Amino acid sequence: MEKTINYFKSLLNSESPNSSKRFIGILSSLSLIIAMFIFHTDILVEAVAALAGAALTATAFENIFKK
Repeated sequence: MEKTINYFKSLLNSESPNSSKRFIGILSSLSLIIAMFIFHTDILVEAVAALAGAALTATAFENIFKK
C-alpha cells in the first residue's frame, strides 16, 4: 500500500522519472474507458482510439528527438 502511495506522490514530483503528464493521461484514459462502457457512443470509441494513438505517437517522438 505504501508503495502505491509513493508511486502516486512521485507522479507529481518534477524530478521523478514519472511525470504528471503520464498521470493525467492515465486518469483521462480511465475516465474515457469507463464512460465508453457506460454510454457506448461512437464518439467515445473514437476518442479512446485517438487518445491511444496520440499517446503512442508522442512517446515515440519524445524518444526519437530527445537525443
